Amino acid sequence: MSLSRKKSRPIVVDGLNYRFQVSTTRIDDEGNYRLNLTVQCVEGNGGLLQAFGMLTRNFWLDFPDIKAGKDIDHYPLIKPKHVAEIIKMGISKGWDPKEAGSRFSLELDNAELFRDKT
Repeated sequence: MSLSRKKSRPIVVDGLNYRFQVSTTRIDDEGNYRLNLTVQCVEGNGGLLQAFGMLTRNFWLDFPDIKAGKDIDHYPLIKPKHVAEIIKMGISKGWDPKEAGSRFSLELDNAELFRDKT
């Protein structure tokens, strides 16, 4: 199975070309939902890397009561730098992006991925 070119975006990490797609779960009763990421190496027909478990919130449910700079941590987004970090994390935990096989799953939480790295 490969990711659709229409619904996925390209990214290059350590000289390899990948495509990634972000999806979400349904919004729960408290306005939160989970972000899921699927990644596949373009070169070859490798297995998929799936990262799930990251929690975010619908910004517009809380607007205009959001305090600039203070509450923004409740609304994380998966940016290309996070995708690159997840790919490297998957490889370090045993995912081979060029090897065909079953899906490789990573369960992540916000603290693990969205921590400030200064």
